[in-house]
Amino acid sequence: MRKATSFVPIVWRKPPPRLTFARRKALLEKRDSWLRSIDPAYLFHRLFDLLPGTYFFAKNRRGEMMFTGQANRELYHIPEEAGMIGLTDFDLNPLDMAQAYVRDDERIYATGKALLNHVELSFDRQGMPDWFVVNKLPIRARTGEIIGIMGFLQTYEGRVKLLQPFQGISKAVSHLRQNYEQDLSISELARVAGLSERQLQRKFKASFGIGPQQFLIKTRLSVACRDLVETDRGLAQIAFACGFTDQSAFTRHFRRHLGLTPSEFRRKRAAV
Repeated sequence: MRKATSFVPIVWRKPPPRLTFARRKALLEKRDSWLRSIDPAYLFHRLFDLLPGTYFFAKNRRGEMMFTGQANRELYHIPEEAGMIGLTDFDLNPLDMAQAYVRDDERIYATGKALLNHVELSFDRQGMPDWFVVNKLPIRARTGEIIGIMGFLQTYEGRVKLLQPFQGISKAVSHLRQNYEQDLSISELARVAGLSERQLQRKFKASFGIGPQQFLIKTRLSVACRDLVETDRGLAQIAFACGFTDQSAFTRHFRRHLGLTPSEFRRKRAAV
């Protein structure tokens, strides 16, 4: 019988030079010199243009856009990158949404902590509201001071394409989005996904930062937003069509997640 050989890890034939203070300084200066030679239009943010359903941005302390991905410019119908520079969330979005984005930014400036897997309302390419997963990080100067914020948004479709290990959960999400008006249970979604209820909860949390029930509510609210903008149906009719038990529950969830009532949302969108 052949004897199993023991694993021998690969090692450096020649150990790397010791990282002294002088060498560290020289290496960092080398990198900084190389970075300064890059045309700003060709910095690393262009990589986000290759990711489906992903919107990258970086803004300064005043909230002015300094870098944006191509998807952002297409979203706002601005053909050139220079056309986005200096614009703020208030220039690009309705007042209530811009205020919510700025509140998130203020929290990052106050704590220095990143905002990860945050689900918030924004607009899709058709100009209709939808839920996006947002990640924001502080930008620090060499002195350590926070001088801006960078981040990216992802649509549900774009996020699923990037989350190949979570194909099982995509079946549950598709079922949820197609049948949001029904009284869907965790056990039903788990059965569709071929997972246990515990696995489903864990994978939803890892993928979207919220559980399946919260995702269901946000899906219903997203559809309700479209109905409020595109139709003149009454609130009770929209509530029932979107799966809410009654108009009161609809209004309560709408205010909790969007910060205003359905009637206020409809009036503001009508005035845009």
